Amino acid sequence: MPAQADPTRTAAGAAPSAEPAARSNLEPRLSYDDLRQWLEQARKLGEVKDVSGLSWQEDIGMVAGVAMHDDGAPCFVFDKVPGTIEGSRVLVNFFGGKRKNMTFGFPTELSKLELSEGFRTSFLGTMPRITPRYVSDGPIFENVMTGEEIDVTVFPAPKWHAGDGGRYIGTGSFNITRDPDEGWINCGTYRVMIHDAKTAGFYISPGKHGRQMRDKYQARQEPMPVAVVCGGDPMTFLMASSEVPYGVSEYEIVGGVRGKPVEVIKAPVTGLPIPAHAEIVIEGFVTPGNERVEGPFGEWTGYYASDVRPEPVLDIKAVYHRNDPRPGRTRSATRGCCSPSPSISAIPGTPSRWAMSLPCATSAPIAAATSSSSMTTSTCPTSRSSCGPC
Repeated sequence: MPAQADPTRTAAGAAPSAEPAARSNLEPRLSYDDLRQWLEQARKLGEVKDVSGLSWQEDIGMVAGVAMHDDGAPCFVFDKVPGTIEGSRVLVNFFGGKRKNMTFGFPTELSKLELSEGFRTSFLGTMPRITPRYVSDGPIFENVMTGEEIDVTVFPAPKWHAGDGGRYIGTGSFNITRDPDEGWINCGTYRVMIHDAKTAGFYISPGKHGRQMRDKYQARQEPMPVAVVCGGDPMTFLMASSEVPYGVSEYEIVGGVRGKPVEVIKAPVTGLPIPAHAEIVIEGFVTPGNERVEGPFGEWTGYYASDVRPEPVLDIKAVYHRNDPRPGRTRSATRGCCSPSPSISAIPGTPSRWAMSLPCATSAPIAAATSSSSMTTSTCPTSRSSCGPC
């Protein structure tokens, strides 16, 4: 009678190692607090490629679209973009290679499976929360644009795909809103399209927290205060593009992940809490009934998921940015909708600024497609669900 196979043995005859579980239980340690520190760490890993002189009209989007299909591709920093503020830059494809492990504070040698398990046990299981800390000033106010000075078209916000409805300064950005009834703060990654120098449009999928808040302001016939953060730190972007419980601010989750509070400043116009160390912040109001056609925007899956329709307009009242801003874009995803190419956060400004786009998920196996639908699975650093609609 043939001997029965030992289920604890592998095909090679050796007992399976418990190493993956042990390795994924390593305590994460984040080595950065803002985008600039993150970029320094990515450079140490040898995963940053600098490229000069490409156009926002076509070139940057094409490079970003190619890079997202290879998990080993570097992140790209585009500078000297023709027709934009001198020194401005665009960062795309941040969440790939070894740098995705670094982003979550885990050893770079962990496999995708180990990284996902580590993220689940360290962050999702306990979901620690620390309230953000208000400070009186920060580098975000190194440059201020108000009144006639406001012009978001000078930032290197690319047209990511040939069929896009315009230039998108945000999918690697996140929008800050406040619930008018309960007062809690939501950070959500909703795509942001430039209409003109002083207005932008953004789409939020039905059911998302930002959409619920917008509907409340609409019912009250009151303008909704909004702050768009372009070039925030990657951890905050990832949490802003993930599902968190209703009534819980993503700032609190990021604070829990870091083990210290996120530093925020009360924005001068809207009073919303904006990150003190963000690269660019656009501040303004959405007035009920003020709409313009928005979209389409290409999804990471290679198609246009949402139709062209009138969407609310953000009237920009102020723009703040650091010296030499570094905005970033992810592989392409936003809570209200995702894109196949990296999202961007443009950096206004002064010499050497960045328009950044954070890479949404890696091109590793995808657990769930994130699009403008309300479907989102558990957050996982190796799936597009990590930047899914919320």
